[in-house]
Amino acid sequence: MSQPTTRNAGPSVEAPAKRSLVTALHDRTMRVPLLWSVVGRLPLYLVGIALVVSTASRDANYLSAGLLLAGYTLGIAVVAPFVARRVDRYGQPPVLLVTGVTYPLALTGFVYADHAPLATQLACIVVAGAANPPISGCIRSLWRASGSSLEQVGLSIEAVLGEVFRISGPLLLSVLLFWADAATALVVGGLLAGAGAIGFATTGAARSTRTPQARHADSDRRDRLGAFRSAGLVRLLAVLVSFGVALGIYNVAVPAFVQDHGADQDVGLIFGVWGVGGIIGGLWYGRHTLRRSTEAAFATGTLAMCACTALVTLAWDNWSLGVVLLLLGAVTAPVTVISYQLVSRTARTGYVTEAFTWAITVSLGGSALGSQIGGLVLDAFGTGAAFVGVAVVMLLVATGVYVVRHRLAEPAATASTG
Repeated sequence: MSQPTTRNAGPSVEAPAKRSLVTALHDRTMRVPLLWSVVGRLPLYLVGIALVVSTASRDANYLSAGLLLAGYTLGIAVVAPFVARRVDRYGQPPVLLVTGVTYPLALTGFVYADHAPLATQLACIVVAGAANPPISGCIRSLWRASGSSLEQVGLSIEAVLGEVFRISGPLLLSVLLFWADAATALVVGGLLAGAGAIGFATTGAARSTRTPQARHADSDRRDRLGAFRSAGLVRLLAVLVSFGVALGIYNVAVPAFVQDHGADQDVGLIFGVWGVGGIIGGLWYGRHTLRRSTEAAFATGTLAMCACTALVTLAWDNWSLGVVLLLLGAVTAPVTVISYQLVSRTARTGYVTEAFTWAITVSLGGSALGSQIGGLVLDAFGTGAAFVGVAVVMLLVATGVYVVRHRLAEPAATASTG
């Protein structure tokens, strides 16, 4: 598998870069996997919300709902990297097929266990989280394998889709709740994810992943550190945890700010505006070629994110907060894409899907931690202090990234040797 190169290209490559969005969407190899990945990940945010609504609608308390959601999230966070390692070892189809069948069955089992003891329901939902199909890691490893000409735009599409899923998941749930109940929405979400995983597994691109790279992992199967033997990846994961903490604080502080200003119904709108900013930033970045090294661009982007979080502390009403979050989303999306590129560069051969999955996992874990921190700060000091806390965290992260920027992709040359 070819290693992506740092983009320092000049004007001669600008025109192809501008056509790359269309090129990627029409690429014969990636078009069908991309379609199935959208189907499989459309309910990404639907399931978590539907789980809480479904549990609460059965006259259960929110403590039970929180416990079940925590079990589902824990199942994803703990097991996903090890599922991804199986993808790198055996290829994508076997793992996608197994998880594509197990995931909807586990969610359906949870729905039909509504009168069973809480422990039984928790077991079903933990299995569902553990069997969550690793579609994101698989599609990103395929973009990496497509070569440097398509990798940047493919990963930009991933950043855009992340925002699309964040917006469309709750909307899809609303549509399903109009016709049915939250339990049905859970089953539909499971079936969509399963169909996407199975469809993805049948594509030619997925079937081709049983490569020398995967066979290399077989010979190295006893290496328990796996992807963590890449020093650059470990540094990058530490940064992504910090990003996740900041996001988690915002997930609590932003709704609180909106409610404090007397417009509960605007919470969804504000988050939607934030997502639109991410879509704009991702699309913009996908059409441009980096004029500097990936590490330097990442450091600059992190500093820009830090500046935007400082602006959030100056918001005085919902309109001003929406404008700043739109800007923050537009800045964050390119940084997210560059982080994907750095994961690609630092991933060891035979552990690419695992590396991408660890990036997702640590971001998710950081977000969960940030939500807890945000709740504590809000209760004690209010939304202003929470926003200032995010700005301080991002200042520390930006400073650290700038200091170690030349070492973020340091092991790229040796990572491929396993």
